[in-house]
Amino acid sequence: MRHLPEDTTLRADAAAPNRRVPRTARPTTREVRVDCANVDVFATRLAQGGAVLAPMAGYTDAPFRRLCREQGSAWAVTEMVSARALARGDQRSLLIGAPYPGEPDLVIQLFASDPGEAAAAALKLQERYTPVAFDLNMGCPVRKVVHKGCGVELMARPELARAIVAAVRDASGLPVSAKMRLGKDEVRLSEAAHAVVEGGASLVAVHGRTGAQKYEGAADWAPIVDLAARLPVPVVGSGDVTDASTFRSRRAQGVGVMIARGALGRPWIFAEVRGAPPPTWPEAAGTIARHARLQADWYGEARGVRALRGHLERYVAPYREGRALRAALVRATTVADVEAQLASTLSGPALKAFSGRGIIRASPVGAGAGGPVV
Repeated sequence: MRHLPEDTTLRADAAAPNRRVPRTARPTTREVRVDCANVDVFATRLAQGGAVLAPMAGYTDAPFRRLCREQGSAWAVTEMVSARALARGDQRSLLIGAPYPGEPDLVIQLFASDPGEAAAAALKLQERYTPVAFDLNMGCPVRKVVHKGCGVELMARPELARAIVAAVRDASGLPVSAKMRLGKDEVRLSEAAHAVVEGGASLVAVHGRTGAQKYEGAADWAPIVDLAARLPVPVVGSGDVTDASTFRSRRAQGVGVMIARGALGRPWIFAEVRGAPPPTWPEAAGTIARHARLQADWYGEARGVRALRGHLERYVAPYREGRALRAALVRATTVADVEAQLASTLSGPALKAFSGRGIIRASPVGAGAGGPVV
């Protein structure tokens, strides 16, 4: 797989076909134009293999999605976008869903508590960015999200979740998935899952913990596997998938696999689940440097490098050479700072390659997996 040039600016603005919106959310009258090629995007990508990058606030921005797609993720979901803020014209919320140039299979996640707001938000995002699908957040356990009636609160209000899914699907004409948990305070998965399917959801993704658990304890995949046997749409599970062996064991249970925290500092996990070996330290160093440059292109250097710190500690943790750099890397303020620290651990051909353009390991899969190719 060839990679986009290093000096590519990661900003995009694309117009989408106009869609019909429910009357309660319709700002103007529009002709219905549904792209039927998008309808089976989830099933098609799952059939091609690989794992999905889960949506994670503060992490699955355009630079990180790009790295994961290049490494072979089946698709990647954006950070969550507030439907209410977007429906009210907030431009910062609009930017959260922005794709990198040429991003394939853009899936934008919304968090919402009102069907009309969700429909209006979906239309704005569709007109601006041309996604192939939307995802409804039904799993976020953060208090400020739950108190707005969003996130995992929807697990306790399945009829509202059904209405939101239906509103987004009717507004956009696109597939809609729902990312949920086992339940809000206890395991009550079936009712919510069936409700969103009744609303038109094309895929259900489930994190194997309740909202009350947040991220504590082990993820329970048994209810996910049971649900997959009973739903007429694909089911994808998430939780504690940190290596290729776990990925294969979950896939063998008949469900798709979504990777969340297991991908932080390890975008190459999507290559590993497709059969690639773990990267060497020089290869990892090249990917870290590339991530820093992508961050700077997207956000500007100061903000981009600062936002990278959450990844840096995770990147270097598995490597003896990298662990010695941890303190210096998290204090870095420029791309040059990051590159200089990484270069200090390299020598010979590895240093020469790194100094020239960075060592970027290509995915073991080709363009058919959806990775950007130029």
